[in-house]
Amino acid sequence: MENPEVEEKHLYRCAECGLEFASEGFAEKCPQCRCRVLIHVEGEARRGKKSCCTGSCAGCGGCSH
Repeated sequence: MENPEVEEKHLYRCAECGLEFASEGFAEKCPQCRCRVLIHVEGEARRGKKSCCTGSCAGCGGCSH
């Protein structure tokens, strides 16, 4: 039996007006006030944490803690 394609849902909150909205892809701006500062509340992150990250920035070249 084939698995139907599951579309990933994302939930965002606008930093400007506080609107929470869902999107099937990665949102660029708020649909209400057009602000580009969005807080990703739910769904798969665009960038994952590096697998080599141990929480210590000593000797880490690509960490953004």
